[in-house]
Amino acid sequence: MRGSLVKRDAPATKVLDEDLRRSATEASMARSRITAEELGDLRLFYDIPASVILRAPGLEERVDDPPEGFVAIYEPEMQQSLRLPMHKFFREVLRDWNLAPCQITPNGWGQMVASYLLWVVAEAGGKLTPKEFESIY
Repeated sequence: MRGSLVKRDAPATKVLDEDLRRSATEASMARSRITAEELGDLRLFYDIPASVILRAPGLEERVDDPPEGFVAIYEPEMQQSLRLPMHKFFREVLRDWNLAPCQITPNGWGQMVASYLLWVVAEAGGKLTPKEFESIY
């Protein structure tokens, strides 16, 4: 806690709550700095087909509130084997868990991909369902 935020007569929990609320507001106001050229580089590097629309968010857009039909994806998720277009299994898991791709940490994506691949190999190509995945995750 920063001393400048503490009021003499305010309980510490109130100051902490105010500090957390302010931090959450500031985080939601963060803007993307990615350029169109960098999006093109990401498309090439991660072999994203032209059928997948990539675009940087506008000045008034936020990652927690994407436009209709879009989802937010972070590069660290791509570094952990998330690929576009997204495999049907991962779309089903996200739908069942009511999550957006950016709500799973990059390490979580790595674990999901590894679990799926291990299941497919162990089951000789057998299909992993979201329910089965949930029981092993």
